[in-house]
Amino acid sequence: MIKKTVFKAALFAAATLAPCAAFAWPVNVSVGGSTLGLGVQVATAIVPGTLDVRAGFSSATFNGNARFSSGGNDIPFTGSLRLQGIPILLDYYPFHGAFRLSGGMVVNENDLTAVASGGSGTYTINGDTYTAQQVGTLTGKLGWRRIAPYIGIGWGMKAARHSGLSMGFDLGVMFTGSPTVSLHSSNPTNNQQLAKDVAAAQATANSKVSPVRYWPVIGLTFGYAF
Repeated sequence: MIKKTVFKAALFAAATLAPCAAFAWPVNVSVGGSTLGLGVQVATAIVPGTLDVRAGFSSATFNGNARFSSGGNDIPFTGSLRLQGIPILLDYYPFHGAFRLSGGMVVNENDLTAVASGGSGTYTINGDTYTAQQVGTLTGKLGWRRIAPYIGIGWGMKAARHSGLSMGFDLGVMFTGSPTVSLHSSNPTNNQQLAKDVAAAQATANSKVSPVRYWPVIGLTFGYAF
């Protein structure tokens, strides 16, 4: 996964740097990590010393086991959380130092995929108990809207016409809106009661996650200005 992330980040940086180099614009390239994953960012000046535009690519994947126990449900599952985003931001430096105000949007491709892992055991779905054979493969997916506004503050080197090493820090929030959960059972026996219970479990899951409308962003980068 790390190799794939590095490869995608390198492609993004190369594609972004090409036009900047052609017009001899000042450029700051940085790599680092945040609550959006690992990746790369490229910044260049719009108004030197005052306003920069910054874009990036980040990605990471986390796997684990958990249990959905709410509203008459008891379902163990194996989950995979994918973090992937493309921030496109304006950085405004109101003072002479490194403090900045940032705003823009993130192309948000974060999602969570879960597969029930009961094996040969049983699941409790909406208060009813089913064997793994009755349920078949129970799959869930959680996702957010694709375009998320972003605001934040930070510290970092402005894109300017001098070279050097730099370090940056970001603290902000993505307005993701409420996530959406979908559940699906392969239901090999065509059990209509199971279908109703899965739909009810999906509604319960959506009500539980609906208040989660924001994604905090904390990030640290290390870069070089050209």
